[in-house]
Amino acid sequence: MSSILPSSLTSGSSSSGTSSGTTPSSGGVVTSTGAQGVVTSTGLGSGLDINSIVTQLVAAEGAGPSQLLASQSNAIQTKLSAYGQLQSAVAALQGSLTTLATTAQFKTNGATVGDNTVASASADGTAVAGSYSLEVDQLATGAQLTSTPFAAASTAVGTGTLTIKVGAAAIPITIDSTNNTLAGIASAINTAGAAHGVSASLLTATDGVRLVLSSATTGAANAVTVTSSGGDGGLAALAYDPANSNTKLTLTQAAQDAQIKLNGFAYNSASNNVSGALTGVTISLKAKTANGATTPLTIAVDQSSAQQAVQSFVSSYNTYAAAVAQLSSYDAATSSAGPLLGDGLLNSLVSQVNRAIDTSVGSLKGGPFTTLAEIGITANVDGTLGVDSSKLSAAFSNNYAAVTQLFAGSDGVGVQLNNLLNEYTQPSTGVFAEQTTNLQSSLSSIATQKTALNQRLATLQTTLFAQYNAMDQLVAQLKSTGTTVNQELSSIYYPGKASTAVP
Repeated sequence: MSSILPSSLTSGSSSSGTSSGTTPSSGGVVTSTGAQGVVTSTGLGSGLDINSIVTQLVAAEGAGPSQLLASQSNAIQTKLSAYGQLQSAVAALQGSLTTLATTAQFKTNGATVGDNTVASASADGTAVAGSYSLEVDQLATGAQLTSTPFAAASTAVGTGTLTIKVGAAAIPITIDSTNNTLAGIASAINTAGAAHGVSASLLTATDGVRLVLSSATTGAANAVTVTSSGGDGGLAALAYDPANSNTKLTLTQAAQDAQIKLNGFAYNSASNNVSGALTGVTISLKAKTANGATTPLTIAVDQSSAQQAVQSFVSSYNTYAAAVAQLSSYDAATSSAGPLLGDGLLNSLVSQVNRAIDTSVGSLKGGPFTTLAEIGITANVDGTLGVDSSKLSAAFSNNYAAVTQLFAGSDGVGVQLNNLLNEYTQPSTGVFAEQTTNLQSSLSSIATQKTALNQRLATLQTTLFAQYNAMDQLVAQLKSTGTTVNQELSSIYYPGKASTAVP
């Protein structure tokens, strides 16, 4: 008997979703698929659980492609994450080369003061090596004014407007009945004067409470005056205006410039951070020198900062090497591999970086050293770099110019390695950026394929439901016709038929 199912449902292909043996269904109506793969059932119509059958057929059709697309997507996401880790390590390594790839790092000068209780000093790249004698005659200060004593902090002083001027900056302060006490005025001054470095405090002595007004702005040009206007006139007790012979407050500390001498030549500064006396040098004053005494100020090449920059480079390289080892690892015991094991980009990067690290600087041929190993930087068995600190310090002390060229010369290690890494780290045109773009494009393609697969499976489901429902209706009709035929046949008389009357 020929089957009424489409050939795709009765064949032995994987898309049919049928097999020999017993197949349970969600409705419990499927009893057997029979020896030939034809589903038999009991019940009305076909007796099949059509929803379950179609669902399983569609799931079987989509399982393989869905798993493949999911696997491809996961692999790409894993690689993107791994590239992110690698790029981070490479960026840190390149960051450590920022100073070593230019001679500016090796030309940086440092400044030291013989007596660090008197001053400290710093130098930038414009400073020139040299030695000077420093004498500090006077420190820069801000003004301080003190009132006459009042009975208590709660004593009412007056109302009106109190105007405090620091140099050319004026600070108007409104005093009314809510803050006209000595304590209230101090609070109002602190609120309004904070942005200008002006503050007020109350000093209590045996003869009463005084208002102390202080300015943090140093320099002779930043003298402080206090005037009052309006109100009940009581604020006049806090005035200080020497130009108009109005000095109710007492000047306890004048605003003044710092005064120093370098090699005997005088220089005044409004601040205790003196930056204009010597090119590229900032002198931070702390105290006066003894009368006529001096302390040495020395500007010299700061080898320590350059040596520290080399140590930082080695540390960053070792972090990079550890990231490479982890990403390209293989554990034979567990048969697990790092996400970039055998990856072409990683292998190419490692090969080129190793070549740059091991390079011999041609321009230094015949000099004291031409490779990093000759100044104490060598490779360990695990791929990291080690530093012989004694050898490195000796190279800096004895051949500083050669060390400079080894890293920052036109063909120096720092320059070559920085140029190489730049090819990988450029934001839009670098190797990492291009590879990331390609992988993200592949993810977009997979998403498109997933959409197409879902649409195809939806169409298949619709088609299968239509076919099975048509079959079910046909089977029901055939059953009905069979019942009618059987009834007709049972009413026909033939000789020998039992329990049937002879017509």
